[in-house]
Amino acid sequence: MKTNLDSMFKSNSKNEIDGVWFDISEDVGFHIKRFGGMNSPAIKKALAIHHKPYARLIEKGLLEEAKERRIYTRVFVEACMINWKGVEIDGEFKDFSDELAVEFFVGLPELLDTLVDYAQTNSNYADDVGNS
Repeated sequence: MKTNLDSMFKSNSKNEIDGVWFDISEDVGFHIKRFGGMNSPAIKKALAIHHKPYARLIEKGLLEEAKERRIYTRVFVEACMINWKGVEIDGEFKDFSDELAVEFFVGLPELLDTLVDYAQTNSNYADDVGNS
């Protein structure tokens, strides 16, 4: 069914699961799945593994902010990150790995927030979004 609201609210489930490239520049980009939508089972799984053991502390506001941020970062990386290109650390281009990505994003929280915002926007996973 085609509606007048498709362009604002409809995404392509294949793009959500397979991910799309979010290019920061011509040489640097991140291949990410949707943070929500069809990718919800992966997010729930990562939350169960990493968030659940600390849920009471988080709920009561007793978990230190740095630990909570690391958990949030790990959940995003494991559930949504597929790959990256052009990421240079200490003068060397690095291949993507979950562990390296967590450390990288903990050190660059504004970048992580930018990627999360992108991954939560359903229009970024619409039919007309291509993978580079």
